[in-house]
Amino acid sequence: MKNKLTALTLMLLAFVSCNNKDDDMTEPTADNGSANFALITRPQNADGMSFSAYMQKIESPDVTGTIDNAKAHEISASHSGGVYEFKKAVYVNDYQNKSVIRWTLSNGNVGENKGSVSVPELGFQGNIAFKDENTAYIGGSGKIVIFNPTTMTKTGVIDWSAMSKVGQVTNFPAPGAKIQADGVTEIIINGNYMYAALYYMQDFSSFTPATATCDILVIDLTKVNNSSNNNSGALVKIITDTRGSFTGAWNTGGGVYYMNKAENGDIYVLCHNVFGGARNVIGKPACMLRIKNGSTEFDPDYYFDLEAASQGNGNPVTNFEYYGNGKFLATVLDPSKLDPGNPYSFNTDAIFRWWSFDLNTKTATKLDDDYTIGGKVARCYFSNGFAYVPFANKTSNYINKINLSNSSKTKTVTTTGMSHILKLN
Repeated sequence: MKNKLTALTLMLLAFVSCNNKDDDMTEPTADNGSANFALITRPQNADGMSFSAYMQKIESPDVTGTIDNAKAHEISASHSGGVYEFKKAVYVNDYQNKSVIRWTLSNGNVGENKGSVSVPELGFQGNIAFKDENTAYIGGSGKIVIFNPTTMTKTGVIDWSAMSKVGQVTNFPAPGAKIQADGVTEIIINGNYMYAALYYMQDFSSFTPATATCDILVIDLTKVNNSSNNNSGALVKIITDTRGSFTGAWNTGGGVYYMNKAENGDIYVLCHNVFGGARNVIGKPACMLRIKNGSTEFDPDYYFDLEAASQGNGNPVTNFEYYGNGKFLATVLDPSKLDPGNPYSFNTDAIFRWWSFDLNTKTATKLDDDYTIGGKVARCYFSNGFAYVPFANKTSNYINKINLSNSSKTKTVTTTGMSHILKLN
């Protein structure tokens, strides 16, 4: 009898132990895995000049109502650069602090800082270009830094200082004017080549350009050693097109790009003439140029006058949100809304309206009558025939869901700070 009781006791203990073990097993929780969508908001700081950047999970781009930053994670305290997504992570291109920071966001809205790369050698850093999970590029004055976007370690440099034109007399925008600074504003990768947009400045403080041409540095990636601190042998040439002015977003719009690749591999380049309020000085309309897939030259047979197709000559076009089949959204500046007392009105005021353009038919249609601060918030999200388009003015920030087939719209969410949506998963 004693042996039976002992055996029964052991069986009960084993049963309880198994149940306790099952209870202790880690089950999937709300914190496991990446959030599907992140809402990025950038409210202005108390100094009236700088901005903070926040990140929080949203269930879908169709979320409605008002969302503040109470549950958001501050990802930069003094931010004016772009915020990008890549491989389920969020990257803050914080040029004011000369760094790039990687963040993750979980299903439970847990944000984690996963490391940073310091890039003071770039001066004023441009947009990030991601090649793969081990390689990304970011350019600046005389150099393009190569870094690993997963481990957030700097691995090498492409030194293009031998091609710098600093000190060269251009006689633009006035006789005797020189290039005082130059830099890579953004990068696009296509096959074995890197195309780095260049911006030549006559006055760095006001972003006044020193040239009225579109200039792109071409680099042969087959000759780039990611561990080298030189790579000057990979420099191919600088290509120039006199039909358009400068290109490159340089972190404007919250993280937009001015060079995009179509489905067939052709690269389209938006020459926007907005920086420094330079439209009148340049005297050329905003336009679209093309570099055919695999080519290292501008296509002389393609030119699209964006101003003539939209609001008319003298109305600059900026931002280039490509959504497929030759279609893209861009903002068109209304000169009558410019503040003559503010030299940075082109960047700080609600003077732009959204239009939809077609690269193939070279036509455009106004998308929305609402004015927005196109220089600071323009990153769109596209899904199922709809565009989730950010708007900002002096009193409110919101996102409109716009039907791309008929331009009908509904306001989805109002936010604390300029906002855009990132898809992470």
